[in-house]
Amino acid sequence: MEIFQEQLKVRRFDGFLAASLLILASYSSTISANEKNQTLVLVGGALTTCSSMSAKNCQDKKQLSGKNANQYQLTRETLNQVKLNWPNDNAGHRNKTLQVLAKMARQHPSPYTKSDLLWAWRDLDNALLNQLTDAEYNFVIDSIEIPVIDAKQVRLKEVVNTTLNTETAANDILDFISATAKVSATKPSLLAITASSRDPYESADFYEGLLNFDGVASKWLALTPALAKAITSGQCAQLASIREKTMNVYNRDAIYPDRIKAELALCELGVENLVNVIGSATGVMLNGGDQSLTRKVLFDDAGKPYPWTEVLRSRPLLVGTSAGTAIQSGGENQYGQVAMITNGTSLSALRNGAFAQSAPSERCTTDCDKGLSCDSLTYQGEGGLGSFNFGILDTHFSERDRTARLATLLDATKQPHGFGVDETTALVVINSGSTKLMTVIGKNGVVYLHKPADKRTFEYSYWPVGTVINMTNNGYKVSERTITEALPAIKIPSLPMQRFTSIFTDAKLRSLTQAMCLTNDTQAAAQQDEFSVVLSGDANSHFYRVNSSKHGCLVDSLNIGISKIQ
Repeated sequence: MEIFQEQLKVRRFDGFLAASLLILASYSSTISANEKNQTLVLVGGALTTCSSMSAKNCQDKKQLSGKNANQYQLTRETLNQVKLNWPNDNAGHRNKTLQVLAKMARQHPSPYTKSDLLWAWRDLDNALLNQLTDAEYNFVIDSIEIPVIDAKQVRLKEVVNTTLNTETAANDILDFISATAKVSATKPSLLAITASSRDPYESADFYEGLLNFDGVASKWLALTPALAKAITSGQCAQLASIREKTMNVYNRDAIYPDRIKAELALCELGVENLVNVIGSATGVMLNGGDQSLTRKVLFDDAGKPYPWTEVLRSRPLLVGTSAGTAIQSGGENQYGQVAMITNGTSLSALRNGAFAQSAPSERCTTDCDKGLSCDSLTYQGEGGLGSFNFGILDTHFSERDRTARLATLLDATKQPHGFGVDETTALVVINSGSTKLMTVIGKNGVVYLHKPADKRTFEYSYWPVGTVINMTNNGYKVSERTITEALPAIKIPSLPMQRFTSIFTDAKLRSLTQAMCLTNDTQAAAQQDEFSVVLSGDANSHFYRVNSSKHGCLVDSLNIGISKIQ
């Protein structure tokens, strides 16, 4: 504890972050050796970071030296690879694709960026591009990708420099991760797992750079779906073919040879070594992308946990962003199995309900397989990792207007608690022995939904950055400290008497509830297409200004009812 407080004196943290770190340190210092001590840092996505591939996130839009884009080139060699190695027997798709690519090669013989490549393809034959299966599409894109190398023929890596971040809230979250690792171990180490990406090798550079903290040993762990299958079946020699079959990833040895070698080396060392590597790490970070892909490195095809899943789940520090947060929903609580959300919009959820099946392809634009649309609300009923079993997690929450989709899933699965994390924001869960609490760090806030089984409405709460939540057997309660340290109310005219339209677009629900909080209004009406939305407060509803930011007003237990207009 004393060492940790000295770190706080040396480094400059803002008030909320420093308070969160002191909370962490105080609880960590009181637990005994046989008690569980774990911190979850659940980021809602958009962890805006300066890198050589994202100069827009750097101060003065500085371009870092390093890889700045993937490159694709239509040469005789790459086209021949497409022709010879087509992934299925659909000769029609193969021949049409080769015709389009040959024409593009004549028009543009130099390398493409991916966006330019796809625009050129759409201009020539958009219908064909849409008709390709995911396996065919991924095969073509991977096959025509070329290595990005320097003058010495060495692979250029994506370079990250968080000191140049334009978004200070992202650095607040990263500082908290670093400090948590240091208070959790004398020689802290972090592993980055990028299995949420279809191409986890592409993401490795970024996450290694992101976790490059002073005093913390960080590295990428080559735990991919292919590795999981190969290492548990003794088929490391077939890793390349397993990669193509299970991940729809091709040609990676030519693009990321160092990552492919690391994956093979890890496989050959065996399962026991992998368990030990994960078990010796202070923390693990799970990346953004598709949580259904991450699940493939945690559970086998029969749904059985892999030998390393439990040791991963029990790390002292677990960090996730976007899909890496969503995957942590799971396990069981007093209400039953906690599901993992995988897809969907609020409007589709209201119209069609929730589907316990695989999410549609991200390339699907209208009608998808199994009677789904691209907007269908889907979920994995068995849940994900299970490190967070308090309810269902959702991400990119207010920004993508996901309140109604989460409320719909709570109703469908009979789970009463849902947690929606906004972008560039983290819900922190501190579990130190007999004490459990939550707090919010970063930029915006966390939405907490409570869906009582005996009510048609649900309760909406908004926890801004700086909020501390006590976790009890009876639910989640704003701490007395948060209430007593709240800022004075400000005088703002009441909201106009009107129906606010398109409430599930452009983060309007967050804007409306923040306005209600600041004006102390407890009634409002809204609408989204054919649905009426009524917001109302009661004796259990409260408003507090936790901070002075745009989204700094705490909303506690506002009732929301949604019904179809007759």
